[in-house]
Parts: sequence; C-alpha cells; structure tokens
Amino acid sequence: MSRTDCTMNREARPVAVEYAVFVHATEDFDKVIKAVENLMPPRLRERKKVEVEETYGHYENPIRIIRVSFRNPEYASQAFTWIWARLPDEDRACFMKDLDLHINDKSRLYMRLDKQEAFLGQARLSSGDDVIKVVFNFKGSREAVRNFLLSHDLRVV
Repeated sequence: MSRTDCTMNREARPVAVEYAVFVHATEDFDKVIKAVENLMPPRLRERKKVEVEETYGHYENPIRIIRVSFRNPEYASQAFTWIWARLPDEDRACFMKDLDLHINDKSRLYMRLDKQEAFLGQARLSSGDDVIKVVFNFKGSREAVRNFLLSHDLRVV
C-alpha cells in the first residue's frame, strides 16, 4: 500500500445524507417540504425524491414521516457544506463542543435542525421535538470524521 493510500484511508468524507421529519395532522405538508428543501442546496432540491410513510401517534393521531435521501458523495458533501455555512457561529461552536454526542461508531453524524427556522430559510440546531433530523454517513473512522469536522470548522465555508 502506498503512502497516498494510507492517507486516503484516514480521511473522512460524507457519502450519503438523509433528511427525516414528522408531519403532524395540524401541519401543512407543503410547508414542511419547503422547510426540508431550505436545508438543501438548490441542485439537490431539483433531484429529491420524497418518501412518505403514514403512521399513527400514541393517541392514534395521524403522522406522516417524510424522508429524503441522497446516496451520492458529491450530493452529501454539498448538503453538508450548505447546512454548515448557514448555521450561526454559536450553533457551530456548540455542535463542535459536543461533537462526540453527534457522531456514532458507524461514522454517522447527526444534526437536529429547527423545523420552523428551516421554513424561514435559517439553519438552527434544536434539542426540541419539532425538528428535521439530518444524518450524514461518512466514509472513514469516527476519529477521521471528527478530524474532518474540526478542519472544516476552521475553514471559511
């Protein structure tokens, strides 16, 4: 194995992304779709395929689960850059401070973004329930993902 191959194996990069969100009966489906789209670069909005699962909540209230996935490294990278650039500085700092809580052992990075803010065109982290969950699958070890994010945070996006 060449030195370049060893270096490449230690580098992480996003290879897929999934957006998931609950749509409650009291919410406007099209507005929730718009909120999800606002967290995507325009090029991805044109290519999205929306999957909808119909289910019921604890009190038999109807809930739809929207999922949009891209299994393309270029699209995943664009989505990451798009969201990261739109997060306020304080959200990025908080995310980086608690980075280990957002990365699992399978090199998946989890973000919970405020659904209302996303509808308004803003990206904001949220610990509440009314969120759009965004999961990035990375190629590379957990440590490589951590290094990717630390270096990404230092660059102007």
